[in-house]
Amino acid sequence: MSAMLSTSVPSLEHVMTVKAQIEPLIDMGKTPSGQRRVVPIIGGTFEGKAFKGTIMPGGEDWQLIRDDGTMQLDARYWLREEDGTIIRVHNAVLLVLATGAAAPASYARSSVKLEAPIGKHDWLNKAIFVGTIESDFKQRPATVTLNFYKVN
Repeated sequence: MSAMLSTSVPSLEHVMTVKAQIEPLIDMGKTPSGQRRVVPIIGGTFEGKAFKGTIMPGGEDWQLIRDDGTMQLDARYWLREEDGTIIRVHNAVLLVLATGAAAPASYARSSVKLEAPIGKHDWLNKAIFVGTIESDFKQRPATVTLNFYKVN
């Protein structure tokens, strides 16, 4: 079986916006890899052209602050689409922090793995996704907004 491989430059297509509600972080302390924290994901919503629904409670975002100040986030949670379909999300984020206490991240991108049951949402299993991240800790509960894009 031969496959045609594309050499064209990839483009991005917006798939969904996720608004995750989070609880305050739990600081686990310094580890050999860096400062380790975990943030419980308690709910929220998501919406895109093809679907929308809620974030199921019980997810977690494991964070590592390396000695160079760079943060690695490893979030795992589940989306419940309006039709009842459960979609697994594994979002690996890299945040390079700008200098200065109030400075935003100078780089914040993610690699997103989505897993859905075979059927209506099976297309999520057959693509590569990337994302952006933005936080609003002034809201209660605090909210993290993520935009996920399919790489075409």
